[in-house]
Amino acid sequence: MIITLKNITKTYPNGFCAIKTLDLEVKAGDIMGIIGYSGAGKSTLIRIINRLEDPSSGEVIVDGCNILDLNSKKLQKTRQKIGMIFQHFNLLSSRNVFGNVAFALEIAGWDKQKISTRVYELLELVGLKEKADFFPSQLSGGQKQRVAIARALANHPKILLCDEATSALDTKTTKSILELLKDIQKKFNLTVVLITHQIEVVKEICNQMCVMSNGEIIERGVVHQVFANPTHEVTKELISYLPPSDKSHILSHIKTQNQVYKIIFTGENADEPLISDVIKRFGVDANILSGNIEELATENVGHLIIEFSGEKIAQSLEYLKQKGLSIQKLEKKNDL
Repeated sequence: MIITLKNITKTYPNGFCAIKTLDLEVKAGDIMGIIGYSGAGKSTLIRIINRLEDPSSGEVIVDGCNILDLNSKKLQKTRQKIGMIFQHFNLLSSRNVFGNVAFALEIAGWDKQKISTRVYELLELVGLKEKADFFPSQLSGGQKQRVAIARALANHPKILLCDEATSALDTKTTKSILELLKDIQKKFNLTVVLITHQIEVVKEICNQMCVMSNGEIIERGVVHQVFANPTHEVTKELISYLPPSDKSHILSHIKTQNQVYKIIFTGENADEPLISDVIKRFGVDANILSGNIEELATENVGHLIIEFSGEKIAQSLEYLKQKGLSIQKLEKKNDL
């Protein structure tokens, strides 16, 4: 199911502009990660997709229909195709696990017997069948989020919206929830929109990504392509693997007469010994100042920062380019 946002803006009555003019398309079956710092407009954007908030202007097209034109009855029917999970789970403390998942089906008017069958089916899916009679206060954070995922899937949605779904969880639990979301997306061919401030979440699960800042999308694309060639300073900050000490070390080399380059490997090239090949072929010296391989959901991306010296640097760089590597000369701090 395709999601298309056209010319979306959102300004609150107090004059605060949460979203400036914004366009976005999420294709069927994509896992779109929307990342940015706090206050970027991410939560507002995702809530507009299912009309938990209305935009000030623009169109929200879901499965070919502008949902801003729908009356309350038709909107409710459309929302059954859109599941949503939240940072703080939003479970009903007065209901047990079974009751929390059943709640979505009761609202949709399901038959009582069918509700029971569907709830146990969902609890089996998320690995909580034995916790059906437990209450939220008796569950861990990861278990609560699994209940929330089961509830979001209750009405067989085609779209799943995730609003900071892992930010309240520890690293190990986050990984298990992301694995569950990946499995669910694949099993049901869901279109997933996931907002987060955690770059690890994007790396682990997403095939597409957008970066938001000050109510705008400042960068977008296939995840490994954005990681390989970020253009905006905010994107560079979010995906940077370099600690401050390494940056200082590299900058000290940039200020010398030697030539320092960032070399980016993607896909199969990330595992080939191309630098040692260059040293042998062209007799250059290569001092590796930093290196890293990002393991992404779509394709691995490797970064090397190398200080070259010797007579055949130009030929060496041309050889690497012919092998499909991206090369950038580093001349100032903002290049890192």
